[in-house]
This record gives sequence, structure tokens and C-alpha cells, in this order.
Amino acid sequence: MTRMWRDSAGSVLVEYTVVFPLLILTLLGTTDVANMLFQWAQANKAAYIGARTAIVSNPIPQSITSDSSLYTSTQLTQHLGDFCFDFSTGSSVTPAACPSASLTVQCGSTSCTPSTYGFNSAAFTNSYGTGIFDRMKSAFPQLQAQNVMVTYTLNGSGYVGRIGGLPMNVTVKVQNAQAQLYFLPAILSFFGGSFAAQINIPAFATTLTSEDMCSGTLPNCDLTGQHT
Repeated sequence: MTRMWRDSAGSVLVEYTVVFPLLILTLLGTTDVANMLFQWAQANKAAYIGARTAIVSNPIPQSITSDSSLYTSTQLTQHLGDFCFDFSTGSSVTPAACPSASLTVQCGSTSCTPSTYGFNSAAFTNSYGTGIFDRMKSAFPQLQAQNVMVTYTLNGSGYVGRIGGLPMNVTVKVQNAQAQLYFLPAILSFFGGSFAAQINIPAFATTLTSEDMCSGTLPNCDLTGQHT
């Protein structure tokens, strides 16, 4: 009995049995966490690419860059502080004729709010892969259309008749996206625990000022910035 008590021939196997699961959990858990952070970076990059694409593409709210969407045909005005001028007469007109700097239109994958300016589905995604969402997927392949929100906001600059429409701040946001975990859920499930296979990615947004707001270039775009 004394010799058996002192026998340590199997100690290495016992130690290995205890340490090995912890080692595997650490290695594969680190891999999962690194992959999760990589997906966060992809989502952030996708938001930037989306904004960069949106400011040089046809707007999703189809007619928001058209003068007639913000003014009547007789109110050809230039925004100068708190008042406007009628280009045809040179006289000042009421501030009501100026564009509202607070105008904001939010667009998802299927509609815009408010719906006043319509919805251009091809600007969001199309078979040519040139839509805003299409370009974003090149940086974040698992991105879903419902995870993207594009917001157009007048910034108070510019004038009616400006090529490409009035300048706007365009914000592209990636929201409610999820990062996929591969190893941690399986390992913890094997040992009787549980861990979510997907975790929420923080929302990422990029805001840039519009440039030409047209997917083509002259003469493919007319003088109001609309694609022809």
C-alpha cells in the first residue's frame, strides 16, 4: 500500500486531463474573440464605404436632389442666411421659400421616411453590384440589407440649381448586425454550459458631405444632378 501510495507514474496523465480542456478553451476562445473583433472592424469599414459610395451615387430618396422636390418652379432661390433671393427678379422672398435645414430622410432597404421623395431601390442594391449596400458587402460579406440605414440631411448650404442638388450630410449606419462565434458555444456546450453563437456588433456610422449625388458623370448626369 505504501508503494502504491507513492507511485506517481500516472500523474502526468491526470495533470494533462485537467489542463488540456482549459488550454483548448483558451486557444479557441482567443480565436473566437479575435474573429469577433475582426467582424467589428469589417462593420466599421462597411459604414465608411457605404457613406463614400452614397455621396457620389444617385440618392435612395429618388427626387431629393431635384429642385422641384423642395421648391415650386417659381421659387428659384438661393439660401443666404435667414432669407432668400429670387434669381429671376433679384428681390428677396420669404424665408418659407428657403430649404429647411432640418429636412431629414431616413432610408432602409425597402423604403424611406418620409416617403415624399420616393424610393430608388437600385441605388440601394442592384444586379450590377454598384448599389450602396452592394459596396458595403465587399467589406462585410455577412452584412444583411436590414442592418443598413442611410440618412440624408440638408446642411443649409448650397443653392437651387446646383449640379447634384443641394449639399447634404449623408450618414450610413450599420446597426443590429451580429458577429458569429464558432468555438466557444460548442466547447461550453460539451461541458454542459451555454454561450450564444451570435453576439451583437456595436452600431457604426459614418457621415460625409455629399458631392455630386449622381452615379454617373456629365453628360450622363443632367444639370440638376439626375442620372440620364
